[in-house]
Amino acid sequence: MRKKKNQMTQVTSFDIIMTSIPTGVYVLFVLLPCLVGLVVSFTNFGGYSLEFKWVKFYQYQKMFTDPVFYKSIVNYVQLYIGTIIVCFPLAMLAAIALTRNLIKEKNFYRILFFFPSTVPFLIIAIMWMVMYNPSFGVLNQFLGLFGVDPVNWLGSSKTVMPAIIFMVVWRQFGFYMVYFIAGISNIPESLYESARIDGASETRQVFSITIPLMWEVIRTSLIFYIQSAAGIGFNIIYIATRGGPDNASQILPSYMYLKITDGLDYGYSAALATALLVVTMVMALIILRVTRREIYEY
Repeated sequence: MRKKKNQMTQVTSFDIIMTSIPTGVYVLFVLLPCLVGLVVSFTNFGGYSLEFKWVKFYQYQKMFTDPVFYKSIVNYVQLYIGTIIVCFPLAMLAAIALTRNLIKEKNFYRILFFFPSTVPFLIIAIMWMVMYNPSFGVLNQFLGLFGVDPVNWLGSSKTVMPAIIFMVVWRQFGFYMVYFIAGISNIPESLYESARIDGASETRQVFSITIPLMWEVIRTSLIFYIQSAAGIGFNIIYIATRGGPDNASQILPSYMYLKITDGLDYGYSAALATALLVVTMVMALIILRVTRREIYEY
């Protein structure tokens, strides 16, 4: 009895140690910086000196009267929704085609589609800046074969966001394809065999078996992509457009960074960071609400 009690004590101590380490890391590198940023948003902190004044809600009043702030939110949501509408269906179709043996040489295409996800953002941005170039870009030269006039893809407020969305889709498509392949591979083959015996077509199997059993994977991907859209969008936008032209491609992370580097307005940047946190949480809650449905088990 005493030996069993000692084993329970050891297990409890082990659990405490193993949970305290990641908890401490999270508090130190995530929660604490968030709290510090929240405090800074109530000051006029300039970054170079510890001398600052408490300005209460001035930074938030300034933020809610800033038209670029609202534009950056719209662009951020547009970037998220646009990439989801294009990237996720394509990734799902590719994953289904590769797992259901609808494409030959599936290992080759799996590597080919996943390769862009390993390319650094700097290379991606420079490569697409060259392809989008209005004078000698490959895209305009191709469209010129059909009589289409050259388009300033990254220099026009009408085309800059679609161009960036396509860049992000090209970067993320392979990652989510592999993620969906892992989810589809866990579905028992016997379910598909039973469906084929009952006369179900491949399309019917996708909508009756694959997507329902993959729903939690898709739902998790939608939540995870909220954070990814902010990070990936910032890297590509900062390198390719710096938020231009005329803030047409500005999103909250890039606008926040712009205020730090150009204006040294850390207080206002901290307020923008708080707004980004709120917007991200609201989007996550909306997705959880909209995508909630019965979970199918197998």
